[in-house]
Amino acid sequence: MSEQNVKRSLKSNFIYNFISQILTLIVPLVTTPYLSRVLHEVGNGQCSYAMSIITYFILFSNLGFDMYGQRQIASCRDNPQEKSKVFWELFILKSIFTSVALAVLYSVVFTVGFGENYNLLILFYSLQVITIPFDIQFFFRGEENFRSIAIRTIIMKIIGLVLIFLLVKTENDTWIYALCLSGSIVFSNLIMWPSLIGKIKFVKPNALKLLRHLKPAFLIFLPTLAVTIYSVFDKTMIGLLAENPDYENGCYEQAYKINSVALLFVTIITSVMVSRNSYDYNAGNTEGLKNHISQAIRYVWMMGTPLIFGFAVLSSNLSSWFLGGGYAEVPILMQIMSVRFIISGFGDVFGSQLFLAINKEKYSTVATFMGAGINILLNYFLIKQFGALGAAISTAVCEFTVTGILVILALRKGHIKLRMLFEGCWKYILAGTVMFGVIFVMQRYMSYAVWTFFVITLVGCMVYALMLFVLRDKFFLYAVKSGFGMVKGIFKKSSKGKTATDIIGNMDYTENDNQSDIDKS
Repeated sequence: MSEQNVKRSLKSNFIYNFISQILTLIVPLVTTPYLSRVLHEVGNGQCSYAMSIITYFILFSNLGFDMYGQRQIASCRDNPQEKSKVFWELFILKSIFTSVALAVLYSVVFTVGFGENYNLLILFYSLQVITIPFDIQFFFRGEENFRSIAIRTIIMKIIGLVLIFLLVKTENDTWIYALCLSGSIVFSNLIMWPSLIGKIKFVKPNALKLLRHLKPAFLIFLPTLAVTIYSVFDKTMIGLLAENPDYENGCYEQAYKINSVALLFVTIITSVMVSRNSYDYNAGNTEGLKNHISQAIRYVWMMGTPLIFGFAVLSSNLSSWFLGGGYAEVPILMQIMSVRFIISGFGDVFGSQLFLAINKEKYSTVATFMGAGINILLNYFLIKQFGALGAAISTAVCEFTVTGILVILALRKGHIKLRMLFEGCWKYILAGTVMFGVIFVMQRYMSYAVWTFFVITLVGCMVYALMLFVLRDKFFLYAVKSGFGMVKGIFKKSSKGKTATDIIGNMDYTENDNQSDIDKS
């Protein structure tokens, strides 16, 4: 693939992935205030607990096949026959594991059950398990065809959004919410199949080798399992150990949801860069891989730092008007979880963009299982005493542990140097500190309201950007230059304009090579 095509591919992929992620960001922003007021803390807590149960069965059905499949399709995308074999082998494996998962799930539901308040919800959520084999995102991600995924996401989000507002009207409509959510996912998975026409060939059954995928997929599944333990198992343990489980889960769910939406600004580059880094690694382009990792680290610092300072000041304001009354614990939960904006960002860089791309997922397995073990232990003691607050503390400690191990492994294996991890970070911290001081003073003298939140947020963003401009941060200036290039290219209908992908994906970008360009900007 030529350098020009690489850049064009990265540009278009980032744009389509950006569209998908923006919709993923917008829909919760629209539905959460509505659902928090209609279903209240208890209803949201029940949905959260039921979904945490279903997540384990979804996880088993996937068994790492999606992330593994993305990597395999990316590595053989120039070989149509092998690509078709990989696709059908993974489809069959996903079908087998899904059948086993459903058999176990329904056996439990119709015998001992999960509790009167949860059985019906779990049955409707189980539609998401049924449709697992038909989720073929891995194929399009492996081909770096994010256009099809963007279209799928748009349709899914719009359908789900409309159904929720039309059908969910009272606090007793938790089952309707579960049905709307699951139904939209089923539909969105099915509509991707026509896009396969001409891309996949028929393969004779005797030519398929299913067993060859089990071990590598299982190795990817292990860190995913560990991540699930400390991201979903928290909710399960709150349901089992907290004194007021539905309320505590309701607060934890809303805080985690808002935090995850904001986290998208930090992790939005990951899905694009996994396929690109995997392709570069298999092509022997190690310099391109290292450059991508370096720029991804800078991106995490640049985006994560202001989010941490912003949530430290504005969490109470945001919760008051976004969720309404009854969610007293949410602000402190969001503040504790805000460490994820940096820590989880680095975890994504090293766990997915680096180790997964170079077939070293075993390192992620070690890190995440150590973190999960710490998480379970801390949850057992802290949730009993502090409820959702204890779960948030456990998650923060776990995130530090996992990312710390991944960084140490990356350093020891020579994939990065220590200076690469902290290069230029003082500028982001200084700019964030100044921003914090300004918005703290503003919030102190302004009431909690929608308009004050957005005014303070806008001022904070402007202060942060101005500080980075004054400090002449190379990465930020290059981002601004690329942004202007993108807008200019759109208006000129030219392919010469740069997109935001060039910030992290331009393989020619280095600190020194572009200094002259930056100075001119």
